[in-house]
Amino acid sequence: MRTITWLAYSVAFAVSVASAAAGASRRTPVVEAVEKCSPAVVNISTERIITRQYDQFFGHRDRMFDDLFEQFRNRFRPREYRASSLGSGAIIDPSGIVVTNEHVISKATRIAVTLSDKTQYAATLISSDADNDLAVLKIDADGTFPFIEVGTSSDLMIGETVIALGNPFGFTGSVSVGVLSATDRTVSTEGRVVFENLLQTDAAINPGSSGGPLVNINGEMIGVNVAVMAEAQGIGFALPVDRVRNVLANLLNAKLLKRLWVGLELQEITPDLAKELNVKQGGVLVSGIEPGSPAAGSAMRRQDVVVEVDGVPLRHPYDFERILLHKDVGEKLSVKYLRGKTQRTASLEVKRIPQKSGIELAKEKLGLQLDKIAASVARKLDIQQDVGLLISGVVPNGPAFDAGIERGDIILSIGGRPVADDDKLAALLEQLRPKSAVHVVLYRNNVFYRGYIKLR
Repeated sequence: MRTITWLAYSVAFAVSVASAAAGASRRTPVVEAVEKCSPAVVNISTERIITRQYDQFFGHRDRMFDDLFEQFRNRFRPREYRASSLGSGAIIDPSGIVVTNEHVISKATRIAVTLSDKTQYAATLISSDADNDLAVLKIDADGTFPFIEVGTSSDLMIGETVIALGNPFGFTGSVSVGVLSATDRTVSTEGRVVFENLLQTDAAINPGSSGGPLVNINGEMIGVNVAVMAEAQGIGFALPVDRVRNVLANLLNAKLLKRLWVGLELQEITPDLAKELNVKQGGVLVSGIEPGSPAAGSAMRRQDVVVEVDGVPLRHPYDFERILLHKDVGEKLSVKYLRGKTQRTASLEVKRIPQKSGIELAKEKLGLQLDKIAASVARKLDIQQDVGLLISGVVPNGPAFDAGIERGDIILSIGGRPVADDDKLAALLEQLRPKSAVHVVLYRNNVFYRGYIKLR
């Protein structure tokens, strides 16, 4: 009897140990990564107004003109009806900055984000880049939010485990796991290249997952999901995070968004550049210092390597822009940098950009004389006065003249930004360098035109 009882206790103890071991093994790196990242993944819902009035070419024109027509729909008094869509995004900064796909929020008149705890907030579009299908939103609320750590896609390994998070078909908080299949895929549809240099995975990425993060088992974002092939089975794609950071450095440019300025021009340090500079601890390279800027009055020079700002290590110019966005005029940046092997520090005061008006810079750089649209002209064209600016003159043989722009045209946007806001127009034009090209949108004789003005 004692033997049987002892055997029973032994079996029970063995089952208990086995269960404990099984429980411990269930907490895999994937589970830990999902727990770490999920609070920073948001569901994005949008509402947009669709119009067909004044659109005589609907169904018979290129998609880019459809986008253009919709962009200015509320300024040309169209007939409207509403549509909604769903997508995903990732909070990348505790202040509530969200990165997603541009097509998720394209043409939206209202944007809302829902966190994993079901809390919903309104959000505002900060800036977007249609060519790279990326957009940046800001949650319209104070406080701090859970955010995802932005990793790197430079050291990815084919076959490593990756995790896609998002809201496919509206199923909130979905997770799919797979392996990285390729790091340099080109995707074409209807005979044209849609994306290049994409990450490919067999983790499921479906409509609604677009804009959500692709993460590694350390819980670091290595890509932004894009659902570019609706017919794909077992194939998903994502924009590599290093490319995303390059775009974000422009989309979060404090000079354009808040007109803040310290005058440092920064460049990512690639592995080859790090070897050339003999840099081993990361950082970003000072590629230039703007004359008259706060940085110009410091001891900093070209070829210095900025390793830390306000105690935050820098790996990319994007990191610097994100820090600067949280500053205001008169505040200071504590900059730690290297010159050779010597570590130095500098204190840079954040200032407002000294600049000419957008109208002045348009004439100086583009050869365009711009004026506000008079009420009589607006009535004649059946548009609102603040829809754009009237081109009242074109400098002979100037950049705009070469591009075929004519007196009487209405310019709606330059560089993807509306021209009615003179401050933003000035900040944009201030960035333009000789030999660069800037995208413009025109309205002429009830027809939209888009093209490029090349600077000299």
